[in-house]
Amino acid sequence: MNIGTAAEKSGLPPKTIRYYEDIGLL
Repeated sequence: MNIGTAAEKSGLPPKTIRYYEDIGLL
């Protein structure tokens, strides 16, 4: 799943999604 899609589905900002990826949550 790409960040744009994840952001749309979760309602979170793409920056937050990136952060979650960086710390290994996604």
